[in-house]
Amino acid sequence: MARAARTRLSPEERRKQLLSAAIDLFAEKGFGEAKHADIARRVGVSTPATFVYFPTREALLDAVIEEICAFYLDMFDGIEVLKGGAPATLRMLAAQSLDIVETHRNHVLVHLGWAARFDADMRQKYLAFQDAILSKLSDILWASEDNINRENRDDARILLSASQALQLMKIDGEPAEKLARFTDHTIDVVLAYGKHRG
Repeated sequence: MARAARTRLSPEERRKQLLSAAIDLFAEKGFGEAKHADIARRVGVSTPATFVYFPTREALLDAVIEEICAFYLDMFDGIEVLKGGAPATLRMLAAQSLDIVETHRNHVLVHLGWAARFDADMRQKYLAFQDAILSKLSDILWASEDNINRENRDDARILLSASQALQLMKIDGEPAEKLARFTDHTIDVVLAYGKHRG
């Protein structure tokens, strides 16, 4: 019986396949722990083939980081402040944060692993990503609340930290009612505090 011919992927499709495998393996092994050989085995290609797309370990890490950054920043695409103002918009974003634990769990795990890296290069790249997310959250707060404090982004930083805690709670299997309580409490406190300082 003849073996079916393997489908030949375009270079772009192969790169996406390898990158997806890298994200899965980083989620399983820890951020940055998978090597080219692990990725090659997962996809079923030779190890040298992975180096065609990611010539160095740094290139592989950078590609994963770029994918995670784009994925999270895409959550904000097209977002306009909802009729209910900041509370409604932030609750919608919180719901999206929980949804991606279901739909893109490995992206979430890689992001959380990256957030906990403190080697200088990875930390600087994470802080640049965090800065972009804080800007997006601040824009939502400032657009929807006339008297919110605009001098710093502490409120956005609290919301970002809370969203990470919320995702961890979901991963750990906390019940939906607890997640909803945590979300409502965080948003109410942040908005009240921001107005008080404004």
